[in-house]
Amino acid sequence: MTLRFLALLCAAAVAVAARWRWLPWPEPGASPALDLLALRDPALYWAAWGWQWAYPAAAVAVCGSFAAVAWDVWGRRRPPAGVRGELPGWPLIGNEPEPAIVVGEQHHPVEPREVERPTWLTLPAQGLFTGVALFGATGSGKTSACMRPWCQQLFGWQAANAERRAAGLILEVKGDFCHQVRELLGQCGRGADYLELGIGGRWQWNPLDAPEVDSYSLAYQIASLMNQLFGKGKEPFWQQASTNLLRNLIELHRVQGRGWVTLRDLYRCAIDAGELARKLEAARAELRDDPVPRVSVSGADAVRHAGRLEPHGPWLPEGEGFVSAVSTRALEEALDGLGLEHVRWRREPPAPGSLANGRLEAVERWLRHDWYNLDPKLQTSVVEGVSSFLGVFDAPEVARVFCPEAPPAGRPEGGAPREEGSAGWRPALLQPLPRLRELIESGKVLAFNMPVGTSPALSRATGVMLKSAWLQASLARPAAMAAEPQRYWRPAVFVCDEYQQFATVGEDDPAGDEKSFALTRQSRVIPIVATQSIASLRSATRGGDAWRTLLQCFRTRVFLSLSDDSSAGLASQMCGTVERLKASYNFSESAARAGVSLLSGRAGGARSSVGAGRSYQSRREAMFHPADFAELATCQAIVLPFDGHRALSPRRVYLKPWFLDRDLPYFEAVRLGRLGAA
Repeated sequence: MTLRFLALLCAAAVAVAARWRWLPWPEPGASPALDLLALRDPALYWAAWGWQWAYPAAAVAVCGSFAAVAWDVWGRRRPPAGVRGELPGWPLIGNEPEPAIVVGEQHHPVEPREVERPTWLTLPAQGLFTGVALFGATGSGKTSACMRPWCQQLFGWQAANAERRAAGLILEVKGDFCHQVRELLGQCGRGADYLELGIGGRWQWNPLDAPEVDSYSLAYQIASLMNQLFGKGKEPFWQQASTNLLRNLIELHRVQGRGWVTLRDLYRCAIDAGELARKLEAARAELRDDPVPRVSVSGADAVRHAGRLEPHGPWLPEGEGFVSAVSTRALEEALDGLGLEHVRWRREPPAPGSLANGRLEAVERWLRHDWYNLDPKLQTSVVEGVSSFLGVFDAPEVARVFCPEAPPAGRPEGGAPREEGSAGWRPALLQPLPRLRELIESGKVLAFNMPVGTSPALSRATGVMLKSAWLQASLARPAAMAAEPQRYWRPAVFVCDEYQQFATVGEDDPAGDEKSFALTRQSRVIPIVATQSIASLRSATRGGDAWRTLLQCFRTRVFLSLSDDSSAGLASQMCGTVERLKASYNFSESAARAGVSLLSGRAGGARSSVGAGRSYQSRREAMFHPADFAELATCQAIVLPFDGHRALSPRRVYLKPWFLDRDLPYFEAVRLGRLGAA
């Protein structure tokens, strides 16, 4: 408008100048009529004189305005349908102070159409720490348009900074997403940060290797997991009895030797009374009787000659860099043959009132006054309930990964695993997985690759245990953060595809995802979970309202195409309502002296009139109807974003799949056939 006004002003000035130049005002005496007008009415004369100079500018302004309007209405070339403005540049560069993700393009917030000036929807760190839940039917683009691009942005953030880059845990059931994560980590220069846990891998992990957690908590976690997998009975006795049995078995293993216990050890002691008696006698001999002589050597020497010394173990840490094993003639001959310095000694039994003796006495008291007093049928029922879950860990291929032997001598407790080519590393043996807390603080990305097609029960059981252990390790961070406030604490990303396979709720129990995710914001955990629908999450939590408690932990919700009515209805309710004007029409017809025509047989009248009316009224209705969620095309979503401070209004977002260029607009990709029909 400013340019148009300046053009009209210049044209008016030119017209006035031309009028001065070629049609000057007549001189006095040159026009008798003007002379007579100046004599009789001087005011009218000077008005005519002024109009002579003003009318060229007025004519130019009026004609120019009409021409501009005509051009706007009929002459301007309209852009063809589907052509829009240029997509803005990618809003993130990867070196921001805090992580963030770009969800997709924003066009019209409600209607499925493109606009001339689209924008990006970006979730900042404060919004990510409150959780992101993703819902979408099969083929809607959950993995290709959400999970993989978001992982690429989060794990690529500050990738060159070893002190700031994000750690992570990847859970999935199909087996291919782990390979995609490994590929994108390699593209970011973080290939060494990828660790994969699963059958046939190179890592071992003992779910019970948590000395900082008391035996009752471990037993309660196992019992709660059994309830999640097999259902919770109405009678609380069975869970209480199972928890009590597992707690005392864990305690018995912890007071003996190095305190190493696995799920296979619990299974064998639970089903075999003879094994339980042997463990109890061994603990009594170690704590109360005169122990056998032991031999101590340097931990460095034990690592250097692990191949020769490990068969004579088990080796126990003794402090100050030394390890020890039971003295045998074969062991001492091996040490002499290697020329290693060693010391032979005898361990003094603990005092009668020591903590170890007290724990053993508690186990004996439980056996004598509780377990042995139960009816044999009750004992069998309790053992059967425990063995139905623990029995799968007695299989050799499962025990090899999840029930390993005690860590080799010389490895620092909780330290880093042996790297390839280092002392003590042997390719034929699996390597113990470092503590989950250390994986988080060192920026490692742990992927759990256990396809559900091989063993659904084992995949879910081990995945749930790994998820719970990783979240517990994360929830221990706030205390360390308070002790070191000046340190930057890296974000930890939890990504779970097909979350309904691993979801657990505690309801009235102190365990469950709804209690863990409610506290992860302070631990700088970014939870991102994906499931097929709200209905699948509801069925996985065994009905009730537990799924609502779990869903409230994820403030940002992304809905792709939903294929079931219940999920679409719930998503519509979450998006809320909006006030809109609705038009209503009415028609009326009246006739005077009504009658029936004798010729046509139709009703009519001498005079008739027809009236029509239209009225508007305000009405609240759903911002997005359930049908809108079912009709979403591939890589389209309706998002309820939360930026960490306030909940933003629901909106349509067009996702950016990993295989498309970031600069290629969504609708242009549809026109080019790179995506399905919009």
